[in-house]
Amino acid sequence: MKMSWKGYRRLTQIGIILIFMAPILGSLVVIGTLISSEVLGITLTDPLALLEVIVASKTVTFTLLSSSLLITAAYMVLGKAFCSWACPIGLMVELIDELKNKVVKSKQKNLKEKQTQYYWALPIFLIVSLLIGVPIFQTISPLGIFFRSILFGFGIEVIILVFIIIYEFIGVKRGWCRIFCPVGALYALISHLSVLKVQCDADKCIKCNKCVRNCSYTKDSLQQLINEPLESWRMPLCTKCGQCIDVCPTGSLKFSWGKPVLTSYRVKEVAATTSESIYSRRMLLQAGGALAVTGLLTTSFNWTKKGAPVVLRPPGAGIELEFLSKCIRCGKCIEVCEYKTLLSAHGDQGMGIGTPYFNPREMPCYLCMKCPDVCPTGALAPLDIREVKIGVAEIDKELCYAYQGDVCRSCWLNCPLIDEALFMEDFQLPVVNPDKCVGCGICEYACVLDEPAIKIIFRN
Repeated sequence: MKMSWKGYRRLTQIGIILIFMAPILGSLVVIGTLISSEVLGITLTDPLALLEVIVASKTVTFTLLSSSLLITAAYMVLGKAFCSWACPIGLMVELIDELKNKVVKSKQKNLKEKQTQYYWALPIFLIVSLLIGVPIFQTISPLGIFFRSILFGFGIEVIILVFIIIYEFIGVKRGWCRIFCPVGALYALISHLSVLKVQCDADKCIKCNKCVRNCSYTKDSLQQLINEPLESWRMPLCTKCGQCIDVCPTGSLKFSWGKPVLTSYRVKEVAATTSESIYSRRMLLQAGGALAVTGLLTTSFNWTKKGAPVVLRPPGAGIELEFLSKCIRCGKCIEVCEYKTLLSAHGDQGMGIGTPYFNPREMPCYLCMKCPDVCPTGALAPLDIREVKIGVAEIDKELCYAYQGDVCRSCWLNCPLIDEALFMEDFQLPVVNPDKCVGCGICEYACVLDEPAIKIIFRN
């Protein structure tokens, strides 16, 4: 028996999740998340991450640009397929919708139901990123939170996933995907150039509307397609889920390839539909609310920065605010860390959610320098070991055994820059050279006291 498109999609969706979980088992063939990943040495990055980093940091790296263009090119071919075939949030809302249908014992069968894609989230998130200097959607992205929670542990930020689940269950169908998600909005724009489409054979179609009743994203366009099956018709909101093809009793619908060109009639129709969506009362209210949230975020950002704990960053991070403006929270640096030094920040670190940091008392940085090599945005810059400036060691002479007359050389013996960053005065007293100390924390980790007498202090 031939597998349905839904079956293929579920295998793909679950397969993608399992592939990105591979680092848990020690495999680094695929690292990162769907924000940015490295697959067999090829870097792939979400185009929205590129746009947010550009507006937040006013910089861009070649790796970030090229890896984003690869994904953009893919979805210029496939359209909005990411939402139904790759996105774990898409899978989550599908499962919630199926559960909801079983609970309420009914499906939404209204053929006139509007399924508009709202685009306001895309410019709003870019504006907020520009104003506060942080790629804001990458910080709170449910995509990133989903994968980071599995790979690095749960934090309070999972409340965003809970919100999506509740909203889907009691709110608008595919509400997150069509109203709030800027990734879906961006891919809907790119999808206008897609060469993959759903085609209708007018000779086979019996106008039963089963396809329309079962469509979750583009019911209006699908209705128009079966009423007027033009070769040039495009459905930019179509996620290529294949559900319409699966339920068609006559086999009149199928995927096909075609030129990414709209007729002038269809261009005017799309423009009119978009205009209607943009200027609707609901749209204006949503945009107004989003702008209010933007203002609150911008006003409170200084407080948020001050309230966030000071943490030690990986080698190459540089100035903290510059690092926060470039880091897209993809997790690749954490996964390649040989010594499991790096941790992923949770909601208690404010705008630092998802960023890498480390606690030298738990595990110091051994300066393997692998993390800067996988960073696509330049948030971690490749450096020579002696150029690294994570922090600086400070000695509490009242706690240190050596300064109390006992013999202890643990910090000095373990320093990777022995007699440069840390030397012994009279072969007895440890002394830090702040100009040479890189702040790796090995000395703090090696201190034999329960409360270390030598600690790394945040440098900038």
